[in-house]
Amino acid sequence: MTRMRFLIVCAAIMMFAASCVHEFQFPQGDVDKDVVVVEGYITNELQRHTIKITRLNSYNDTIVNNVSGAFVAVTSGTSTYFYHEREDGVYESDESFVGVAGSVYFLHVEIDSGKVVLSAESTMLPVTPPDKVTFAPTTDNNLVISHIAESFVSENPAKYVLQLSWADPQTNRPKNAVIYYYSLTTVDISQLFAPKVSETAFPPGTQIVERKYSIDRAYENYLRSLLAETRWSGGYFDEAHGNLHTNINILTTNNPNLKTAGYFSANTVYIDTLVAR
Repeated sequence: MTRMRFLIVCAAIMMFAASCVHEFQFPQGDVDKDVVVVEGYITNELQRHTIKITRLNSYNDTIVNNVSGAFVAVTSGTSTYFYHEREDGVYESDESFVGVAGSVYFLHVEIDSGKVVLSAESTMLPVTPPDKVTFAPTTDNNLVISHIAESFVSENPAKYVLQLSWADPQTNRPKNAVIYYYSLTTVDISQLFAPKVSETAFPPGTQIVERKYSIDRAYENYLRSLLAETRWSGGYFDEAHGNLHTNINILTTNNPNLKTAGYFSANTVYIDTLVAR
């Protein structure tokens, strides 16, 4: 076979492979029956911390059911913090407390009159000061954020939450926006080729409250799986979809099909306020 013919055959094979479309049958039925979702975190802020407990029945029944009547407690060292049900499925600590960097926090949850016992563990790591937030002008005299932090870091991964507040120049009504950003210790191909997201534009003088949260390696893995299913999904190099990482463990259950989802984390937070210029 001549070199030219060989190249033509290879090109034809590649075109044929790229053009193949296979029908995918989405699994139906009680695939994730009785999934208990536990979500919550504690920080070094003096406040009443919250834990949310819900239950998702199946793919066919996507109604989220709040789990009431649970026993919830967080323990670290010799200290134990009990939680009460503030509203359906939302549990708040009886007292305000401050998380301490370097401490390990254990979550204990009992539902279904104690027939199901769940646990989770998270270490609160220290947080470093954030980078300087910078802005870039738009063509209509607004601003957009040009830099929050590096998306890849060799150590100290972090989660950023920026809360923006300003008055609409036309109506003078208050407007708000929340921006999430993550610095992770690995770079995923789906992250590099993630779909474009629209930028949030705001006028000069916008008030910004920036929170930088420390995250441990386990929580980083959870965030990476969450981003792969959401923000990074739909790009040129989409990863295979799957369940999110979780640190919610089952200690006791009367249901052999029970699964868990969600995450409990302990995060040190650095808070800064700035004005966009």
